[in-house]
Amino acid sequence: MILRDPVHGLISFTGAAERWISRLLACPEVQRLRRIRALGLASLAFPGGEHSRFAHALGSAHVMQRYLDRVRTLAAELPAHDRIDDEVTLAALAAALLHDLGHGPYSHTFEAVLPDSPRHETWTSRILLDPGTCVHRVLAEADPQMPAVVERLIHGHSPIGHLARAVSGTFDVDRCDYLMRDSYMTGVRYGLLDVDWLLASLRLYVPKDSSSARLAVDGEKGLTAVEGFFLARLYMYRQVYLHKAVRAAELMIRALFHRLVELDRQPGTPPVLEDIMRGRSVSVGAYLQLDDTALSAAIAEYTRADDPVLAELATGLHERRLFKTLRLAPTADTAEAQSRLDAVLRAASVAPAYLGIIDCVQIDAYTDDEAIGVLRSGGRVQQLVDASPVLRGLSRERFVHHRAIFPPSVRARVVEALADLT
Repeated sequence: MILRDPVHGLISFTGAAERWISRLLACPEVQRLRRIRALGLASLAFPGGEHSRFAHALGSAHVMQRYLDRVRTLAAELPAHDRIDDEVTLAALAAALLHDLGHGPYSHTFEAVLPDSPRHETWTSRILLDPGTCVHRVLAEADPQMPAVVERLIHGHSPIGHLARAVSGTFDVDRCDYLMRDSYMTGVRYGLLDVDWLLASLRLYVPKDSSSARLAVDGEKGLTAVEGFFLARLYMYRQVYLHKAVRAAELMIRALFHRLVELDRQPGTPPVLEDIMRGRSVSVGAYLQLDDTALSAAIAEYTRADDPVLAELATGLHERRLFKTLRLAPTADTAEAQSRLDAVLRAASVAPAYLGIIDCVQIDAYTDDEAIGVLRSGGRVQQLVDASPVLRGLSRERFVHHRAIFPPSVRARVVEALADLT
């Protein structure tokens, strides 16, 4: 099987695992990912950002395949229990391919609008472990224990420690693909990674106090590529994921769902969505009916709702008439800003109050951990923060995105009320 991909070029799955990957790709649960946008509402700010979770899943599996190829060349450095065989290859590729099965409509946005409902990781586990799903049956045919093995690996649990961290860790195949893919598709060039050089410099070592291998990079040539990874992640958050129009759209859809919960059931609401909003139990089969198409159709129906608040929010999302934003100083008092914004909304008879919020997101540029080490001559291993002046500097920085988000009708009043906080 050979596929063309705009990010990675040709993607092919060969060897003993190819038959199983082809069968997994044909499963309805995987094909559903074609109907889930990876960046949620970001296409309202970046018109090219329409790519799907399906494309990302394929890209993640491809990066995993390249990682496994590299690990095989390092087999002499590994204890026997950390080496890669055909069974491990299938589990690793399946975990990379299936790790996002549980995403709802608009990906992470769906979790933001329903914070008390199960997260996508929980739904991924339920889908994999449900004997009624196609992905479960295919994996179980390969090995009755394979669904459980893949499910645990997706959550970062495996007897092979370095593999677990490659699937779910600070520095994993998921992040390697989505940073490159999101950057390419949005036209923002900050997320580019030198994956070729990164993999070429990858090493594995066994610490003195452990019997399991851990990830490292060759300190003479790999450190710059690792620094680039963390810088790319920071830049993508600042330029894409936290873009003012994206955050405004996300507030609007959160407010829309808040309003739906306050109202009786509205025409156009899918039954499964109504159950989720009301906190009722939902089966795996019912949940899998939800995708971007279903939610977009519901929003289009809400534009004709009798409730004016619901209709206005839905129309704004449907026709891209987004709320306005005002950047605040990072040190501005959030509670004071929210109090002033609330006062403006009350004076202008804008209700409910959740139509205006102070949005404050803090990003730690680099948090020191032991996800990957730097291998020096003589076998000495350093932590990244000790080896890299760049990351050491970033570890001291916290970037704050602080904005007021509100309906366009009160823009002038908000600017006046918050002038000394900007």
